[in-house]
Amino acid sequence: MKSSVKRVVVAGTALAGLGVAALVVPTSASANGELQVTVHTNYSDNIQVWGTNQYGNQVHTGWIATPHAWTRVNGWWWSGSVSIHNTGRHNGRTIDQWTTCNIVPGGTPHFADCWAI
Repeated sequence: MKSSVKRVVVAGTALAGLGVAALVVPTSASANGELQVTVHTNYSDNIQVWGTNQYGNQVHTGWIATPHAWTRVNGWWWSGSVSIHNTGRHNGRTIDQWTTCNIVPGGTPHFADCWAI
């Protein structure tokens, strides 16, 4: 086989492998309906997420800074609903609030979109 044909075959095989890799789901949790969360905040500085993980255990994150309008909580897989504890300062007053969010697919693959304060 000529070397130029070999290069085409090798390149085609490599591209096919990348296509298969792109179809792989990040973890088995999303295959069972569990999702990670993205939290929208306007006035909170930090959040905690409390709920049931992919193993059926009640768990919560540590405090997560929310410097942007949307904050992804990566690596935590949730089912059912979650409670989001928001804290922060706005217009000279302290905000401390809890919000409930149902875990349903959102605008981002593998994430549920939740709105806090």
